[in-house]
Amino acid sequence: MLNDPRSIDRPAERKRVQMAVTVVIEGDAAEYLGTTVDLSAYGLRLQSQATLAPGEPVGLLLSTEPAYFIRARVAWVGKADSAQAGQAGFQFLNPLPTPVV
Repeated sequence: MLNDPRSIDRPAERKRVQMAVTVVIEGDAAEYLGTTVDLSAYGLRLQSQATLAPGEPVGLLLSTEPAYFIRARVAWVGKADSAQAGQAGFQFLNPLPTPVV
């Protein structure tokens, strides 16, 4: 990820963390399950089957103990024919309190 342009100018380092996340898309009655690839206080990268669009507002339910719900927006979506297929990046609307995990 060092050469990934999305990793430039991040306010906090992302750490490799795997945890279950439920994605709640505003205006959609369905919930989608995913797994984090990495996480920081300001966002995360998720592997999921959810159909997402950049800029879309979502809620993320993190499977921490206790569970933690945070509002976010979709920052990017991996292209189908790329190494990031099925992944998306999310920017939290407010930073996570530390430590969450």
